Amino acid sequence: MKKTLTLAAISALLALPLHAEEIAAGEWQVLAVDGALFAAEATFSVTPDGQIAGKAPCNRYFGQSKAALPALQLDAIGATRMACDAMAAEDQFLTALSSMTGAELREDHLVLTGPEGRSIELVRDRGDKAGVCLTCTA
Repeated sequence: MKKTLTLAAISALLALPLHAEEIAAGEWQVLAVDGALFAAEATFSVTPDGQIAGKAPCNRYFGQSKAALPALQLDAIGATRMACDAMAAEDQFLTALSSMTGAELREDHLVLTGPEGRSIELVRDRGDKAGVCLTCTA
């Protein structure tokens, strides 16, 4: 059974559009939300079959995209329910994430985009790229 899953995952990766395999390969760290550096820590990952998951500032979240990468269509995002001092940042991130409709790579950054100019910018290593924000306006 394990070989079948591995072959299915490889087949799914081979069928992805250009750059989709890079988007779906591993975890991304949130750098900016809606053009401003994000002060809290959060992560994002998506699998070739559209499963999303990560850590918001307080809770783990999960969901499913109904569109094939690089498009996104997130209907319902579920999350654990623990409170912390960063709940405002968590609400900001999860609200922005739920509205994202596309994903693109720009200079080793992943930029999720949505309506009305909304965006979430992510990097593989936030410490390595913290001073380089491609979407920041201020």
